[in-house]
Amino acid sequence: MKIKGTAAALSNTTQFTTSTAVWVANTDATTNKTVTLRNADDDANLGTLVIPAASGVIIHLNVGEGLRGVAALMATQVDAGLR
Repeated sequence: MKIKGTAAALSNTTQFTTSTAVWVANTDATTNKTVTLRNADDDANLGTLVIPAASGVIIHLNVGEGLRGVAALMATQVDAGLR
């Protein structure tokens, strides 16, 4: 995985709409947090994923789609295809 950006807290504003892979980490050590995948028009949710406490996951996106979540979720653009 190659890091391609700086970590940023998610919010109620859709982010990472030009990314195709994003590392999302839950900084809360005790509580699971939910990240929401938004469509390219940013007018509907495509799905949600629960990130376990103190864990992270790579989420692959189509260009235009984006992510929303609480500030405890830190995210950064990555290139998940590189090792």
